[in-house]
Order: sequence, then structure tokens, then C-alpha cells
Amino acid sequence: MNTSMRRISVVSFAAVLGLSVTSCGGDDAGAEPNATDVEPSAGETSPEGGSADPEEPSGEGGAAEDPEPSPSPVPASSDGPAENWPEPEVPDEIYEETEEGALAALRYWFEADLYMELTGEPEPFELVSSADCQICGGRIGQFEKLYAKDGGWHLAEGAKVEDEIVSSVSENQQVSILFTIREGDFAEFSADGEQLVEGGEESLSGVEATLHYQGDRWRVLELYFPDDTTAEN
Repeated sequence: MNTSMRRISVVSFAAVLGLSVTSCGGDDAGAEPNATDVEPSAGETSPEGGSADPEEPSGEGGAAEDPEPSPSPVPASSDGPAENWPEPEVPDEIYEETEEGALAALRYWFEADLYMELTGEPEPFELVSSADCQICGGRIGQFEKLYAKDGGWHLAEGAKVEDEIVSSVSENQQVSILFTIREGDFAEFSADGEQLVEGGEESLSGVEATLHYQGDRWRVLELYFPDDTTAEN
């Protein structure tokens, strides 16, 4: 396999980054990054009538106060970035030296990438990214610049990984996963609200990810895009 720095116009994952790594072949793998809105818990309501001392417990024996409700997540839009967005849950499988563990790590990697796109926060993404991963470092730098330096924001539906084919775990604890990546709508905005980038749903087959079991978990070593980067709608 060799690497090449070139702009491709399909799938925001590669198009926005402006970086692709050429693969020597590949087919298809699976992750589904979907964050859902969390409804805030109902606040306390005051009983009708009466003016009981707030220091006094209500009812016999008193009652514990309800915890403060968590702020409700606000999705990103053309008006501003996402707010109070929940971090993706780390699957236990990423700590297992199995093919299933590697696939779980790749799925989580895409979920964490979406979280980073929406918030600019790289920590979950770094959890399953190798320090030597070229595209990982590019993604982190891209969104750190967008949010921290430029004051802009990104909105996206995220990417699905489909039709995965996982090789067996090698002696040096590496696997290769071939898959199709399906990217949803996305857009990027500058600090003053100007739309910089947009794209619709597309898919690209022949993408390959290599992962390595390092320390106590699976980490993405690199993503490789095929020479023919023609996307399908």
C-alpha cells in the first residue's frame, strides 16, 4: 500500500479533509453513529395553595429532592453549533483481542468522529486512534482549527459503515476491515455563519481500515480510500 495526498470530492470524510490514502484494493465494514436527543426530566411543580416553608420536607417522612435535570442536547444547525451533545458510549468489546472487538472499535471510531465534528472535542476519537494514524491526526487538526481557532462549526448526520469484511487477527495483533462508507448530509459554517462546505448523501465502496491491538484496546492505524473515488448517491 502507498499513501498519496490528493483532494477527492466524494464523502465528506475525505472531501472535507482533503486527504486520502490510496489502497491496493478492498470492498466493504459496519458502524452506525447516531446520537439521539435526550428529553430533560420534568421539573418540580408547586402544589396548589399553601405556602409551606421550602426548608420543610413535604409529605410524611420527607422526600428526597429531585436531581438537577441535565441540559437537553441542541443539534447543530445553520444558526450555531451543537450544544450539550452526549459523548458516544464506549463498547466493552474494544478491549477484547477478537475480530468482533476490532469491528466494535471501528464503529466507535466513526461515532467518536461524528461527536468531534459536532463539538470540536477530540478525546473520544483519540481513545481509539493510533498516534501514527495519518488520517486520524488530520481529522483532529481539522476540527480543532475549525472550532478553537476559526470559531466555526460543523453539522452532519454522520457515516455508516456497511458490508464489512474482517480479516483474521494476525500474529502481530492487526486486522484489516474492508467496507462501504455511507455518508449523510453535512455542512460547515464560519464564525459569522457563512456556509463554507455542504454535501448530500453519498456512498463509497472499497474503503479499508487497519487496526492494531495496542496496550489494552483496539486502535485505528489508518484508513485507505480506493484509487477510483466515484461516489454513489
